[in-house]
Amino acid sequence: MAPGVLDVNRFDGTVLHLSHATSSARDGGVAAAITDLITAQLNAGGSAEWLTAEHWPAWCRDRQLRRAATERKPALAHLHGLWRSPTRIAPALARTGLPVVVSPHGMLDPWALAHSRWKKHLVEMLWEQRALHSAVALQALCQSEADAIAATGLTAPIALIPNGVELPDPAAALPSPPWSDLLPPGGRVLLFLGRFHPKKGTLPLLMAWGSLVAEAERHGWWLAMVGYGDDGSLARMVERQGLPRCSVHGPCFGEQKAACLSKAAAFILPSFSEGLPMAALEAMSWSLPALLSPACHLPEAIAAGAALAVDPEQVVLRHRLIQLFNLSEAERSAMGAKGRELMATRFSWPRIAHQTAELYGWLLGGGEAPDFVQQPRR
Repeated sequence: MAPGVLDVNRFDGTVLHLSHATSSARDGGVAAAITDLITAQLNAGGSAEWLTAEHWPAWCRDRQLRRAATERKPALAHLHGLWRSPTRIAPALARTGLPVVVSPHGMLDPWALAHSRWKKHLVEMLWEQRALHSAVALQALCQSEADAIAATGLTAPIALIPNGVELPDPAAALPSPPWSDLLPPGGRVLLFLGRFHPKKGTLPLLMAWGSLVAEAERHGWWLAMVGYGDDGSLARMVERQGLPRCSVHGPCFGEQKAACLSKAAAFILPSFSEGLPMAALEAMSWSLPALLSPACHLPEAIAAGAALAVDPEQVVLRHRLIQLFNLSEAERSAMGAKGRELMATRFSWPRIAHQTAELYGWLLGGGEAPDFVQQPRR
């Protein structure tokens, strides 16, 4: 069957996606990924709904979410993310006979587990292990995440299905990016786009940038930090230190985000921990050469020549930034073209919608497991 076409003979029913929030401002890349996944599933002829916990106050959220999910009578529930209401209600949903698939979205990554470890250990003891063990399958966005899931001792099958990306139209009319009044004509922008959080490597990035301002000026480069989630502390730090050729901007979504991606000259994400970052996929879909840490779990981009590998460490970042500055326009363009081609062939939403339909069909109808499903060693 062609990618993007659902086999309705194997999966004929509604999948109910459950997460914390529909807004990227409140649930980051998880919300963005679910939005595009559901669109792709509907475009492929499937039936999908999305229910989020944000609609109810905390004191009754779990009960109301469980009731609403049960009333919809889906064929299967697909839960996204950990540590919140959707996984708290997972065992109760499973006890009704509803098959539950859990996508941790990188939240079982060793760095993520170490962050606020004592709190997560308590939560894990209270409900998270029960939730994970109630799943009939788990979705991993990359092999590293599949290995992290398997290392927890879970025995459910692991479906290796990445996030996807929609290829944009580079000729589309877009507004000006938020830095348009700050840069001189011809300035090249290195873009960081995402949540301002220590795990994203923002501090070593700014330290590295501050150490090579003269190089950036000589080659005409600027750093634009576009994001949210820290109540303005990053912007205050940059202003307090007087960091040259660096601007910090609030969150951008929709056309504003597209404007940032279309006008940037390169993209950087030196994270300590990720699932499979939507921002990196989107940047490469816009033909941006990328600088990505191993935690971004995109070795394909490095191997294809679409990205330079960086570590979230000042000296390494400085070296790679100088390497970027010294690339010719033709070399940067070639890297960007390889990234867009990779997104088109390996990370397209029609392909991923087809894989999820295969997974759901197998879980509900039996038969031979899809080739992207891994069975953990017992």
